[in-house]
Amino acid sequence: MGTVYLARDIRLDRPVALKVLHPALASLPTSRAQFLQEARTAARLAHPHIVSIYAVEEHATAVVIVMAFIDGETLGHRLARRGALAPDDVERLLREVAWALGYAHAHGIIHRDLTPANILLDRTTGRALLADFGVAARHDDVECGPVFGTPGYLAPEVIRGEPAQERSDLYALGAVAYLAVSGTPPFQADSPAQLLARHLVQPHRPLAPLARGASRRMVEAIEMCLAKDADARPDGTAALLAMLERPAEPVAIAPALRSWFGRWERIRSVYALAIPLLAMQTWLLIQGYFDSGQTALLTAALITTALSLTAVPLISHLGFEAAELRRLRRVGFGVDDIRSALPHWRATMVRERQREGLAPLAGRVIWDLTVLGAISIFLSLVVIWPNLERWGVRDAIVVRGAMTWILSGIYFGTLTGVGIGFLLPGHRPKADGWLNALKERFWRSRLAGALASVAAAGQRTVIAAASTLHRNTELVLGLAIDDLWKVVPAPTRADLGDVPALAHALQRNAEALRDLIDRLRESERELATDSDDRARVVTTLPPLEARHRETVAALERIRLQLLKLLATREHTVELTQQLASAHRLEAALTREIHGHADVRQLLGRTRRNDGLTPTPTPT
Repeated sequence: MGTVYLARDIRLDRPVALKVLHPALASLPTSRAQFLQEARTAARLAHPHIVSIYAVEEHATAVVIVMAFIDGETLGHRLARRGALAPDDVERLLREVAWALGYAHAHGIIHRDLTPANILLDRTTGRALLADFGVAARHDDVECGPVFGTPGYLAPEVIRGEPAQERSDLYALGAVAYLAVSGTPPFQADSPAQLLARHLVQPHRPLAPLARGASRRMVEAIEMCLAKDADARPDGTAALLAMLERPAEPVAIAPALRSWFGRWERIRSVYALAIPLLAMQTWLLIQGYFDSGQTALLTAALITTALSLTAVPLISHLGFEAAELRRLRRVGFGVDDIRSALPHWRATMVRERQREGLAPLAGRVIWDLTVLGAISIFLSLVVIWPNLERWGVRDAIVVRGAMTWILSGIYFGTLTGVGIGFLLPGHRPKADGWLNALKERFWRSRLAGALASVAAAGQRTVIAAASTLHRNTELVLGLAIDDLWKVVPAPTRADLGDVPALAHALQRNAEALRDLIDRLRESERELATDSDDRARVVTTLPPLEARHRETVAALERIRLQLLKLLATREHTVELTQQLASAHRLEAALTREIHGHADVRQLLGRTRRNDGLTPTPTPT
């Protein structure tokens, strides 16, 4: 129906894909309507594995869909170029496309044309994205009649002229996965009619002999999707994913974010060198005091020691963090991305800690000696030093002088041990322990947001990076609204108010609800089946989940209304009503989330605001 061009959005300075309806079809009302229906259908869906629609441009002789540019190739091209994929890659693809289909089905949309040509593979991340909703339809719009789709991937009930259903998409997904893992389609024929007949009545060839190295669970899942009877297929994408019987794969974090989370490795050696040097200057000043008797040297030693333990490392580290945040923002990621990726990074760290086991022996020995040195300094200064006269020690002044000399040496040795410990850590804090929990609370706080704002001072606005798997739905929608708002005409912006601020407030509320829901689910898994607390958790979850869905739906409605505004260039009453409704929802959420003390008490980890409950956005 059209041609796809790679173009550059000159207003937002980013590459985009333009899908342009062929001129001959643009003059036909039915073709034009079908093309616009694709845009409207896909625009309803904001998911990391569905190609995003940015805008629709309609003119007298042309209709254009502006969508995200995916740097990669279709699954069909990949298979034609390299043959069958590795079984692990097919399983990942199967999961990702199933997630996308599940999201579309939950929004009442059936794809109806799932083929290798409509699955894009991102070159950088390898993730699969579902595209081309040209013949997609809502559940209530699917009727018996003309058959839509590609012959090699049509379900038997669709071939018979029955309405397509969710399980029809699963049949197509099974055929795609069969081709991807074996290199050959489940059915081959000389003509489309013969191919349709074989899909209708002929059993497919057994997959196991053709898919070497594929797990039994994946082979069974694919073959179940290819069942002739729709009722014999998995009951939805959730059931298909459950058939794989494998823990959820780690969520892929964008390379720039992975680099940010690993920033400690870039500064570790600086700390290892700086701490012994700071300790040495204190030790040298004290030795100079003993040699010369000048009290100014002792005063300088005390002041520099206090600074080297507090202000110097704090200011230096804040400067380092600010530089890293600027570097992260330069490629389109911000503090919201950090917050969304934190749970996934923590899970990665837990797995790595389990593989690493104990710290090296040398590091553990140095750690123990360092701890003993710190304890010695503490006891000497807090217990021994103030009680010398009380204990009747003769020449207390001389003893204190000797202690000062000895303690300066212990201090130098202890901080040297700390420096070495940065290179040979003898103690690894638990990835899910209190220290990392404290760090997460900081990055979720308003103070972290303020630090990110200061770090971004003078830096030009950067277009948000392409959606990555760590981003939850509310963050994806918030970024999409930001991008759309930038191209809304200035007079219209003035009439609508600060829509991005409203969207960000809803996004923060949705993230706060998600945090509570995730923690309640963790508690549900840990509590005994018959406990009263577990019963309370079970009854508390549904209202929170419903509120979270309502908040995400409000964000999606704002995004859709902005898309409609850009397509029609008209400020509609519906948009005003949606914004007013979103303001009311946000005000209610702010009160509710702030009042969820009972939920936090149930979790056993009562905490205050955490920076996630903002004041209502002015209307």
